[in-house]
Amino acid sequence: MKPYHSLDCNNLLQIQEQVMHWVNNQAGLLTSESLWNKVNTVDLIRATPALIEYCKTMGLKIREVALTTVHKRVDTDLHIDELPITAKMNIPIHNTRNSFNRWYRIPKEMLEATDPIVNEFGKKYYRFTEVDYSKLDMIDELELTRPVIFNSQMAHNIIIGKDCELPRVVLACTFFNEPLQYLQD
Repeated sequence: MKPYHSLDCNNLLQIQEQVMHWVNNQAGLLTSESLWNKVNTVDLIRATPALIEYCKTMGLKIREVALTTVHKRVDTDLHIDELPITAKMNIPIHNTRNSFNRWYRIPKEMLEATDPIVNEFGKKYYRFTEVDYSKLDMIDELELTRPVIFNSQMAHNIIIGKDCELPRVVLACTFFNEPLQYLQD
């Protein structure tokens, strides 16, 4: 499987404006220290008709949305997201230029030596800390400037470039009909 697949989006500016309008009306969301922020999916969807319109053009029905927010000039740890979802749609919302998603191949022995972490939602995921990246094979890198179908089951991180403005906000969408076909090689 591929790490990501870029998508065209004719109404990206509308989606960004509607999501940021909603975000700005949520107390504490833009100051949350958490990278992964589950939000009220129904509430956000009602406030973003451009998002619904966009997903309909691809035949996708939204299951859940979340926001990833980065507030500090610190790269995120290498990690593999919680199951059962593999194919998420990540949409750049605010300040994503000069930041990069990177995907890496994890050696089998490194994965076996790492215990899963249970997050605040009771789901298991993997986080690899104090990694010597020179010993890993980087599969790909992406500056998120348009929507992508994102492979969350491949080890990945976020690199915050020196010219990246903060906070960085990305909308992550999961679907009832997971778009795995976009990640096929």
